[in-house]
Amino acid sequence: MNVTFVKNSNFNAQRPTKFIIHGYDASASDKWVQDMVKEMLTQNVNIIAVDWKQGAQGPNFFQATANTRVVGNYIATLILLLEKLGVPMSAVHVIGHSLGAQIAGYAGHGLDGRLGRITGLDPAGPNFETYDKLVKLDRDDALFVDVIHTNAKPIVLGGLGTAEMCGDADFFPNGGVEMPGCADGVSLVLKTLGDLFTGQLKDASDTIVCNHMRATSYYTASIRNNPFVAYPCASLSEYKSGHCTSCAKGCSNMGYHASSNSTGLYVLNTGSTYPY
Repeated sequence: MNVTFVKNSNFNAQRPTKFIIHGYDASASDKWVQDMVKEMLTQNVNIIAVDWKQGAQGPNFFQATANTRVVGNYIATLILLLEKLGVPMSAVHVIGHSLGAQIAGYAGHGLDGRLGRITGLDPAGPNFETYDKLVKLDRDDALFVDVIHTNAKPIVLGGLGTAEMCGDADFFPNGGVEMPGCADGVSLVLKTLGDLFTGQLKDASDTIVCNHMRATSYYTASIRNNPFVAYPCASLSEYKSGHCTSCAKGCSNMGYHASSNSTGLYVLNTGSTYPY
């Protein structure tokens, strides 16, 4: 992308700029991306949906993982171009799901953490969890990093996200592992096996990724329909014990309207259907 292309588009340097990045085996034409774009268009912002489907395509997840750093560097280069056109780095917000969240981290790291905000939507855990913060999304990658965890369990247990705290503010709706409206652990296995045996491959895939994708649905719902008030919590064990139901120490909104002053771990309960 060159300067002329940007100038000839509807891009307005006076507006905040939002990037949306999909994850593994997906594309910018996926329904969740387009739904998010439509909601964001009500907010008077520039929107750039990043399509890296060639690099994200399956079945080789390890290759897709390796490609995230390349895509992150390209995005950082584009943002530097926008800066030359008068866009303040502080007005740029990068939103990524799964591997897309890790891409956002690489872009922010490449810009020395000057990005205004990064939002990680259930950042991918496999190939990233336990590794050094330099090679995964981290709170130092932007001025404010907020993360929504919806599938925070090991991959051997069907988890695709990460349980690691990696933002300034980390939100764990419903405990961050299994979301209302998605199959629980046992039901997940039974339904997936049933779909596979009956040849319903798409249904089986949708069942497996339901919790992982729910972070994108929550975020889209948060733009106009649901403030998702979240409570500060010392730990997930405190939440599971029935604590963390007070705003005495300061609540925050999960999603689009999260406060940049938010820090630490936040919890909340959601419904099972949109807008949750």
